[in-house]
Amino acid sequence: MKLLTVFLFGLMFSATAYSQSDMKHLIKVKISFMEALAPKDTTSSERFQKEYEFAVLTGKDLTREKLKSCGYEITEEKVLYDASDNLQAFEQAKKSEASGAWLIVGPRRSNHYLLAVKGAPETPSVSIMASAKEVFQLNSLHLSLAQSNQQMAEVLAREVQKKFKPNAKYFSIVSEDCVSCVDFAESFDAAAKKLKLKNSHQLKISGEQPNIDSLKKLFLKEKPDFVVIPNYSMVSAYLMGIISKWNSKIFFIGGDGWGDAKYGFVHDSPQLSKVNGMTVKGLPPVNKGLEFFDLGKEILRNPSLASAFPASGSAQALLKAIQDVSDILCKYKPKDKAEFAINFKENGSKYFKNPWGVSVYKLSEGEIVFDKTVK
Repeated sequence: MKLLTVFLFGLMFSATAYSQSDMKHLIKVKISFMEALAPKDTTSSERFQKEYEFAVLTGKDLTREKLKSCGYEITEEKVLYDASDNLQAFEQAKKSEASGAWLIVGPRRSNHYLLAVKGAPETPSVSIMASAKEVFQLNSLHLSLAQSNQQMAEVLAREVQKKFKPNAKYFSIVSEDCVSCVDFAESFDAAAKKLKLKNSHQLKISGEQPNIDSLKKLFLKEKPDFVVIPNYSMVSAYLMGIISKWNSKIFFIGGDGWGDAKYGFVHDSPQLSKVNGMTVKGLPPVNKGLEFFDLGKEILRNPSLASAFPASGSAQALLKAIQDVSDILCKYKPKDKAEFAINFKENGSKYFKNPWGVSVYKLSEGEIVFDKTVK
């Protein structure tokens, strides 16, 4: 973290290194970076917030010269709000649109991103991780850097089939207040059915610590081969902790909400020290993910920057988004927000797209470990 702080100071210093005469002739491109990262948010952390901001500053610094040569300068607005206050995504996006933002780099959660789009329907936006099918049904003014839940669920179902006997049965426990979680569960069920995997029971839950005592009797009677828990990491860790007490050998299956070795509540949680499972994400570990796009490769060529760059999926997705907006600006040379919106709607999907494929991770005795990437 000390190295990160030193490098962050260096970036902030470099951002002021240009003279005012250089800057006043550049077209200011306002980008609103929105995320559920408020300090009081129990599902995130101060470290996550600092690394999010570091990724934005890094992207700006690495694209500054290119944008300057094209006649532009990025000015960012950071909008951080509490994940428990969903409506803030709508309200803050509405404010960003009214304040003249050219682009909204939106929340990673699907339900938050969908609300942001409703708040700013005429402003181009891209989510760094939203994966629900509703996100991919939006018009071309609103995009995501994620793989869709359907794509990830199909890969996961095939991997699960390799592990279990034909006609294996499973239970699923799904947070009904999570759009992406419900969508992932439905996508997995559809893919699993084609592969002769049987969903014997599904329980819909709400809240971070739901009461699932009523499930115990049925669980012990049916003896499922595995349990699908495609929820966010806090809820998933809580549920796995309870169910593993019923059967210490049960195998768990998750979506992309479990987090990874650095972020989330699943990895290395005390109550999950002997738990095993499998999950998928739309992003590989950062040291592998940076190899897939130009700014990432530039970071990897710089040892000091590579060692300081945050090891999070959000960070590399933010970097990719900043690269993409700089490419669009220099390619189409829009003179204002309205012209940028036209360029984005017609061509944005050529730039803002996932280059990584689907990454498979193993949960091995409580630790999330990268396994492989499936294109």
